[in-house]
Order: sequence, then structure tokens, then C-alpha cells
Amino acid sequence: MKQRYLLLLPFIIFLLGGSTAPILYSFNLKQLSGNIHLTLKHGVWKLWDEKPVYQDITLDLVCDYGKCEPEVWGYAKKFNQEVDHQGKLEKNNLEKLIIEEIKTKKYHRSWKIKITINIQSHPWNAEKLPAVYTINLVPYKNKIIGSYQGTYNQKFLQGSVTGNITQPWPVPIKNHQSIAAQEHPRLVFRKHQLSSLKQAIQTPEGQAIIKQLKTTLEKPIYYDGYVPTGGYHASGYCFLALVNNDKSLADTGWKIVEKSIKNPGRRLLEHSTIVAGVALAYDFCYSLWEQEKISTVTHWLAAQTEQLVQGDSLGNGWNSNAGSNWNARARGAAGLAALSILNEPGISNDEIYHFMRTAERNIKRYLTTAIGDHGFGSEGDHYTTEPLILTIFPFLQAYSNVIGKDLVTGSRTQWILPHYLMRMIPNNSQLNITRYGRHRYYAGSALFAIGLVTTPQDFLPAILPIFEQHLGLQGDQSFGINLPHYAPFLLTFYSNNNNNNETQNPVDLFDYNFVDKEKGFYNFRNQWKNKDDFVANIFLKKELIGGTWHFPDVGSFRISGLGETWAKAGKSTNKWEEENVVILPKSFPWKTSKPLFFVSNPDGSGIVTLQTNTNWRKNSKPPVGIAGLRSFAVDYSKVAGVPGLFVVVDRFIGNNKAEEFKKKVWIMHTAGKVTVKDNSFIIYGQNQATMKGTFIAPKSVTITTENTGEGTKILATGGQEFFVIMTVQKKSPPSLKITGSGMGAKVEIGQQKISFDQDRIRLSTINP
Repeated sequence: MKQRYLLLLPFIIFLLGGSTAPILYSFNLKQLSGNIHLTLKHGVWKLWDEKPVYQDITLDLVCDYGKCEPEVWGYAKKFNQEVDHQGKLEKNNLEKLIIEEIKTKKYHRSWKIKITINIQSHPWNAEKLPAVYTINLVPYKNKIIGSYQGTYNQKFLQGSVTGNITQPWPVPIKNHQSIAAQEHPRLVFRKHQLSSLKQAIQTPEGQAIIKQLKTTLEKPIYYDGYVPTGGYHASGYCFLALVNNDKSLADTGWKIVEKSIKNPGRRLLEHSTIVAGVALAYDFCYSLWEQEKISTVTHWLAAQTEQLVQGDSLGNGWNSNAGSNWNARARGAAGLAALSILNEPGISNDEIYHFMRTAERNIKRYLTTAIGDHGFGSEGDHYTTEPLILTIFPFLQAYSNVIGKDLVTGSRTQWILPHYLMRMIPNNSQLNITRYGRHRYYAGSALFAIGLVTTPQDFLPAILPIFEQHLGLQGDQSFGINLPHYAPFLLTFYSNNNNNNETQNPVDLFDYNFVDKEKGFYNFRNQWKNKDDFVANIFLKKELIGGTWHFPDVGSFRISGLGETWAKAGKSTNKWEEENVVILPKSFPWKTSKPLFFVSNPDGSGIVTLQTNTNWRKNSKPPVGIAGLRSFAVDYSKVAGVPGLFVVVDRFIGNNKAEEFKKKVWIMHTAGKVTVKDNSFIIYGQNQATMKGTFIAPKSVTITTENTGEGTKILATGGQEFFVIMTVQKKSPPSLKITGSGMGAKVEIGQQKISFDQDRIRLSTINP
């Protein structure tokens, strides 16, 4: 290592002002509260081709006003992605520092800590070697900087440290009662809550939920496939056995568990649901099974926890990347299983605790990587919501019960249900959304059936009435239960919230414009009322997360309203032309985009502009490339004489004359029948509503359609830029008054004035 690191901290202090540095750069109690993440440059090493290779390691501490918990965790992705390293805080000089500041008013510069952490260099090798780090830190511009010295694997290490402090997560639950040894049930609800849960079953809601549970138990059991359901069925029987004290139902649950154990999933993806279901069944049937059965399942769950935490080979499809649904499903199941057997006799509880914390850390990395700041999942709706309903939501509830900490409130996880609520259009019991990502599917009502119990109380006045109106006693009475394990979670929710009668319209609580800035998802809604609601959204795809599923949907949009879907996804293939975008047939899809402009109105109207990354011609000198600019406008003001007006403008930055960039095809998929005339198309819905689209540019546009088997694909060619105005109405489409031509045209529809200005659409009601 280079010797200059020895002088790093004094140099930092000199930059901050030497002996006359202001108090701003001294630590105080308030600064050292929360989750503290310190990244040590080249803090670990191992041999690669017989040469030492150094990698960074991040150490995570939890502190409260300078008093830090002794447990420290480390993670070095490039060193060993599959393993979290456990250690402890040996020395913390902060407390003495603060006392001296108060008494003598001498402002010391650094926070000095010593950490020992056990480094595991390979997931399949249990050997751990201690790394010892002495770290000196100072605050600087809302971050932490400093230096360290240490030893690991017989080498002296030294280097720079960078870090930050985030809000405490998870949040301790007030008045939590610690779990007693062998206390069960504990995962969905605690033993002391059983009596109140039995009372909830006697309510009309409870009786309807039990009825739906029994209906799901009559469905076929799948011991293989992508989602084996044996464990979940067993949990349903065991739950009924517990609340009815029925040994025969517990025996039925055991037979299904036994068969599930004998039929492991072919990969960890499938095996995760077996483990999660068996863990729930074990928890419910604990008091009704013989000790031999309890011991058998305890040891089996311990072994599966270790396997799911350690991961598998790439040859078996394993994907441990933080944002992958594989990681989410497997680690959610591992955490749930570990929580179910924690403090059980006959197993190493130190190991189980370590596996549980490792699973927890993987789940937290998933939630902060794959889920955006307002609930949009980067892998698309199917791959986001499936692990949530199968393992993640169960783990979150169990974690709060067993550990006494809340992983939902205040985190991005709390926005998942509001996110989907604001995209839904109600139609009887169907709560449909226009979907993004692979398979064009999402978990639907099941999200609410299992997710309500962990939803923050402040959100319930907007979410619960919608749930009850469409899926509860006022709706189809299914309560969203299509797998048996949802029922106990929902009954626990009603048991804890039997006096919640508040009602609030979702648009008042969550706003008409629901935006996930991190992922680049913009949702525009006119109201939350009925099937005629308008919902339009566009996905900018701001990030491309390595090792995860992603589709060519940069800038793709969806439009629904008046009971119809006007702009939808194409087929579930990874082809560019299955999105609502402009494609360059001789080039390849853009990977990401960034927002250039966003404005919104209180009625849900708004405008967003994005610019894509640049696609470059390979090995071109000088460089030849092209980027796309798309502006998307939504108008619900009705000043144009229609309930929904939508404008899409596409222009391109770069070499439009290059052979591979010259041809461009504007594409939109729709569910309805389409007719074309001149520069316009009309989509006919099933209830007499229509959408009319008019191309202001290009001047000589050619519009064609293709039957896709799932609807119609509209294609437009004939120019290098596109300016399209679409209106949705139940009456005749309004006329357009056009002044000028091309991208500089001015368009009037009723009282609405529309134009395009460099990088943004202009509407007279939003940004005149």
C-alpha cells in the first residue's frame, strides 16, 4: 500500500482549517445517530492468479447519539458477493470526546473506533479470518471522511475511508415483548394475540376470510412448477388446526409438509416457496405436532436456511445480485425460516441468528436497489410483486414480531401498496393496471391481502376502503385470498384494526401525480372513483441495474380512461417494438434516460420530458451517435372539450442521416379496433368511447396497423420527428386548429393551446 495514506487524516484536518477549524467539523451527538456506513478503500484482499488483489469493504454500524451497538456487519461485493461478514465494535472514543467538549469546550477533530470483523473469503468455505481496523473519522459536507490502518490475512492495510449516515432502519417497535424460547405462534401473530385473533374470526369479515381460506384449500396442490404451493397449503391447514385446536387438521398439514420436504424445488427460486410455506406451517402447528415431527422440521428448516443464504451456482440459474427477484425470493424465505426456529433446542442458535441477519441484509439491499423511492420496481411489475407476496411480506411481518423492529415504516417499502393503488382502475372486483416488464402480469389483489398488515397506519384511510369496497364484504368477498397463507395475515390485520373507520380518497392522500423519481416513473391520474378514471403513466428507466431483468421500455407510456385501455404493452417478449416507443430498426434500444423537465397541475395533468443515453456507431471516428428526446403531456382540465388529452413529441439529437439511425418507426399498442385516415387514426373502444390520434409531424406520415393477437399495433413512419396529439372522448372527436407546420406548429383544441418548445410540450393550462 502507498505510504501517503499515513498522512491522510492530518491533511484532511489541515484542509478543514487546522487548529482554528470551526466547530462545524467536529462530531456531536446528533451527527452520530442512525445507520452509519463506512467504506474502507482496499480493506480486504485475496490471491488472484497468485497475486494479491485488493477490494473495498463497507462496514455498517447502528448508533444512537454516539452510543453504538457492538454488532458490526461488513459487505464487500467484489470480494465475495454471497457473504455478509459479522464483527464487533471494540473501541469507541466518541463518548469521552463529547464529555471533554462539554467540560472544557475543546473541540477534538476525529472520531476514533476500532472494529474486528470475521472475513469469510468464499461462500462454500466456512473458514473466517479476523480483520482488525483502527479508523479515524471527521465530518465533512454531510458525509464522513478519514483513514484507517489494519491487518487482515497477515497483511498490513491502510487507506482512505468514506461514509455516510442514514435514518435509522429498521425502527424499534415500542413496548415490544421479547420472544420466549419455543414460543409459537410467532411469525404472523404472537401467542398472546391468539385470543383476539379468534374473536376477529367471529366477525363478518373473519367468517368471510375463513370461508375463502377453505375454498383455496380445495384447489390442487402443486409440488413442482415455478411456485410450489404445498407449504402454503400446509400452513392453511395448520392455521385452522391452531384456531380450532383440531389435531386432525394438524395431521393433514403434516402429511403435506412431509411430501413438500421430499419434493424440493429444482432451483432455489422454486425451493424458496416450499421453505416459506413449511416455516409458516411449523409455526402454526408447533403445539399440535409430536416432538419428533417438531425436531424433524426444525433441523430441516435450519439446513434450508443455510442453503438459501449461501446461494447456488450460476449453472442452476442462481442470481444473488441485490436487485434480482431470485435474491428476494430466496432470502425472504431464508429469513422467515430462521425466525421460525430461532431459540429452538438442538440447533446452533448463533448460526441461525447469523443466517437471519444475513438474509435481512440481503432483503434490505433488494428493497433499496430494486424498489424506487415510491414503490416502482426496476424489474417490472411481475418480477417485483411475485417475491413480495411469496416471501418478502411474510418476512417483514415475522421480523417485526420476533425481532421487534419495523422494516416498513419510513422506508420505500411503505410505498408499494400506494404505488399500485394509484395505478389501478377499479372494475367490480378487478383492480387492473397497465403493466410494465416481463409477462405483463402483477400480483393484483394478493398484494393487499398479505401487505395490509405491515402498511403504516397513516395510509390505511385511503387503502382499506378501496380494498373493502372491491374485495371485502362490499365487493366479491374474496379478500384477495388466492393462496392459503394470505388468510392468517389478513385476519391479523383485522384483529389489530377493528376500529379503523376513517376514509380518505387516495388522490387526496397520495396526490394526483404519483412520481417515483429514483426509477423515473411518472403517473398521472384524474380521480379515484370508478372504471371511467383516467390513468396515464410513462417509464423513463433512469437506472440499468446489472444482473437483473430489464426490458427495452425507455420512455414507454400507457394510457387508460373511460373504461378502456388505449395505450398498452405489446407481447411479453424482449423486443423493442413491443413497447410504445420510437424504434430505429437498424440500431438497438436505448438503455436508460434522464428527466429534463417536469411540471404538474393539481388536477393530475402534467408534462415530463426525457432524454435517452446516446447510441454510438461501433468504432466510428469521429464518433457517430444518436439520442432520443421524448416529451409526454397529459391534460385532464377539459378545456379542450374532452376528458383526456395526450400529446407525445419525439425528436432526436445526433446524426439522423447515418444509415443505422435514419429510419424511425413510431409505435403504439392498443386493445381496440383501429381505422386510419390520412394523418390520423381512431381507436374504437367497446363502450362507444374513442381515441383519435393526429400526427402534426411528420408532414407526409404513413400510418399502418398490425393485428397482434392481443390487440392492434399502430405504426407511423415518414420523418425524423414526431408530434402526435391524442384525444379520448365519448362524443365525436374535437376539431384541431393548426397554425404553421411541423415541430413549430401551434395547435388549438377548444380553449387549449398546444406547442412544442425545444425540449418540452407547452399547454396553455400548465406552462403557457
